[in-house]
Amino acid sequence: MRTLSNVIWIFMLSLVCHGHIIAQDNNVNEQIWRSVGGQDKWDSLQYLAYSAKGNVTSEQLSNEERKFLFNRTTGECRFDGYSGANQVTYLFNFKNNGPDKLFIGGSITNDEQELKKSIRSQLFADLNLLLLPTLIEQKNIQLKDQEEQFIGGQKLTIASITSSSPIFGSKLDGLLYIDQNTGEITRYEYTDKTEKVSYEVSKYKEIGDGIRLPSFFSAANNAKRTCIFSSISSFVQVEQKKFKEL
Repeated sequence: MRTLSNVIWIFMLSLVCHGHIIAQDNNVNEQIWRSVGGQDKWDSLQYLAYSAKGNVTSEQLSNEERKFLFNRTTGECRFDGYSGANQVTYLFNFKNNGPDKLFIGGSITNDEQELKKSIRSQLFADLNLLLLPTLIEQKNIQLKDQEEQFIGGQKLTIASITSSSPIFGSKLDGLLYIDQNTGEITRYEYTDKTEKVSYEVSKYKEIGDGIRLPSFFSAANNAKRTCIFSSISSFVQVEQKKFKEL
């Protein structure tokens, strides 16, 4: 009887602990969604535009300010930036390999496949930072509460974030440091191939309809990885010619 009682006690204790872990994880989700204005508002967002500089992923692109405008639902996207001294506009769909148009110096070209790949890769690298707080909505993302710490007068929740498949071109496997008062992510740590990257995350900006996103990612050990989003905007409607014409 004593053995049976012990088994039942262990089973009940495991249920309580499991429920506590789930509650913690849900609390982390709620903190993060609160920081961006709520999941319902985010899910209703259709068009997003931003300007960014830094964290350039390819020598094909100049370290000048770049602009992206895209439709979250359809994947239609417009890039405006530079390759060397040449002004570049690339109209494409980041969700598929459908028809695209590349303009260099105002003239359309059917070549420059490497440049096209570089622009797509740059978009994905940008979105893995800019949209970091919203990636928790992805079904293949796991967010688990690890511990709590006081750092610089802030009470932080440290949570692991992992993905079972690529998100914007790469798998996620890192740590998020979340301010419990605001729900904002203050630090993001992960390993990219062999390089450990640590970002100090700050300067959340309102982009419309009460939605807020982080705009400053300062890389502690590699200044070239620092990324600044100078402007971020959301739109209800965008003229379709933006995705069709120069």
